[in-house]
Amino acid sequence: MTQVRFELGGVLRFADEGEAGCFVTLRFGAFTVTARGDDMSYSLPSGMQVHIEVSYVDAAGNPAKVDGDVTWSSSDETIATVTSEPPSRAIIRAVGPVGQAQIMATADADLGEGVRPLVTTMDVAIVAGEAVAGSIEPVGAAEPIPTT
Repeated sequence: MTQVRFELGGVLRFADEGEAGCFVTLRFGAFTVTARGDDMSYSLPSGMQVHIEVSYVDAAGNPAKVDGDVTWSSSDETIATVTSEPPSRAIIRAVGPVGQAQIMATADADLGEGVRPLVTTMDVAIVAGEAVAGSIEPVGAAEPIPTT
């Protein structure tokens, strides 16, 4: 296991777990995020859509509630849009060219007075869809037919 430590107010750890894949863990105070390399980005074919849902947990990993509906946004609406289906669901649509976008769900974690924003992210890679047409073209200059 390889560990890299950044002293930026938290710890970022990269660990090679063998056959299980590569994991990235980020810790800051009581906040911990662990992501597996194979699951870091959702691949969505161009011209397709997917329904998503965000769920929340407390510091002990128990299901938790947020105050009000979730607000959804996309980092690049020319690639992927997100439409809210309150209170915690949405639809991601691959509307543009192949590329990457980050989908964000913002909620109020403070169940009382005031607002404490909690942002949850999902990386989406828009990939080429199923082939629907082809083209044939030369791959070099014309040449004489060899004589035998």
